[in-house]
Amino acid sequence: MASQLARIFYIDHRIRTRKKVTVQEIIAEHEVSEITAKRDIEAMRDRLNAPIVYDRKLKGYTYEQEFKLLNFAGEQLFLFYILAKGLTKNPNYLPLTAEYSRNVIISKIDEILPSQYLGVSDSFLYLNSDYEKIDFNLLNKIIIGFSERKKLLIYYFTKNRDLSKRYIEPLKVICYGTKWYLAAYCYVREEIRLFSISRIDRMEVTDKPFEQKIEHKEVDNILNQSFGIAKSKEIKLARIKFYEPSSYYVKNLVWHNNQKTKEYTDQSGKVTEFVIPYSMPEELVGKVLKYDAGAEILEPQELREYWINIIKATNKKYVTTEN
Repeated sequence: MASQLARIFYIDHRIRTRKKVTVQEIIAEHEVSEITAKRDIEAMRDRLNAPIVYDRKLKGYTYEQEFKLLNFAGEQLFLFYILAKGLTKNPNYLPLTAEYSRNVIISKIDEILPSQYLGVSDSFLYLNSDYEKIDFNLLNKIIIGFSERKKLLIYYFTKNRDLSKRYIEPLKVICYGTKWYLAAYCYVREEIRLFSISRIDRMEVTDKPFEQKIEHKEVDNILNQSFGIAKSKEIKLARIKFYEPSSYYVKNLVWHNNQKTKEYTDQSGKVTEFVIPYSMPEELVGKVLKYDAGAEILEPQELREYWINIIKATNKKYVTTEN
């Protein structure tokens, strides 16, 4: 038998799509008693303040006024179900190494998913071919550090592949795109730093308690202030122009919550323009390069020069000129 929440989603869906629902329909769809079906309707009135009434003309239950609380709730739960199924298939997206854990998540959503969506679930897929393998032993030690409030000792590969020894206090684990990062207070740098978990060679949970009192908001502010996962204290604004056909592809893309998007037409045709805050250029330039000649960095000049120099260096390395 479906859960009460699944039955409530069914009732709401029938009223929105068919203007009414009958007790007999609820009984037939979910194989419940008349008492249970009527309790579901009462629960909608009492717990959700749904304006559900019996209409003698329609010979069924309907809303006497607009009710937005459950608007597309069943459909949204269905889309979350598809996402969860896709994520649980690859433990590097959702680090659940135990088959039991993955099955519990899906089965729990199954219980509340409206029955009308179960039959079409195989027609929706969540795919992402790009992912970074994750060491579950490292994640386990990070969780212990959080729960016991103990410092971690990590051996971390820098960009130059030097192995650096750091004592850190874990603050937040972030899955950015399909890569995992650890925001932590670093006692070597004496500030909050962001560590790529894939670059941690090994880790130990120490017996040293946390010393810093850092609020989650402070970490969130650092993470949200500019584009990309790489951060610095100086925030700048980048202006990027996309030409046809790329301008059509990117017009609904959001690279940052504070991004400003503008569409207009000039001599080149339809243009989409982004103004976006950033601190470190590498990731932003990498995204722009994906659009080849369809994207141009306009400002600031130092970012434009950085972008152009990468193009020149690539051309010099891989393109040979015939004499």
